[in-house]
Amino acid sequence: MATTNFQARIDRINRAHQGMAPARAKAPIRALKSQPVPMTMQRQPRKRFAIFDHFQPIAIGSVLGCIAAVLLTGLTSENSPWGPGTELNQMMFLPALGGLALAPVLMLASLFLASKKPGFALFSLSYLTGLVITMMF
Repeated sequence: MATTNFQARIDRINRAHQGMAPARAKAPIRALKSQPVPMTMQRQPRKRFAIFDHFQPIAIGSVLGCIAAVLLTGLTSENSPWGPGTELNQMMFLPALGGLALAPVLMLASLFLASKKPGFALFSLSYLTGLVITMMF
């Protein structure tokens, strides 16, 4: 059906052009027959690894997890600027514990949102991984 409509339109265009007096003669428009494009001429989609689709949430999560772990280890280290007995210790205590408490909350939230937002699940997993691995050293 689409082919007959297309052919009818080509015929109408040709009749309209024949009724006009163009400055130079134009060849009638011919319908192109659909020919398959050889495989060598088709553009192949570029393959990407799935990790690159969500690289940014993974990187941000691991960096923020490492920062939270450094804050936590600095609270107990005597040589750190925010170690025990310093004025910065009192300022850093609640944000550091908040960063530690954020990890399980993010993991629980990602259980419910993983199907809709896979980047958030990868962020929370990398946050927890960065936190735990940095605290082990």
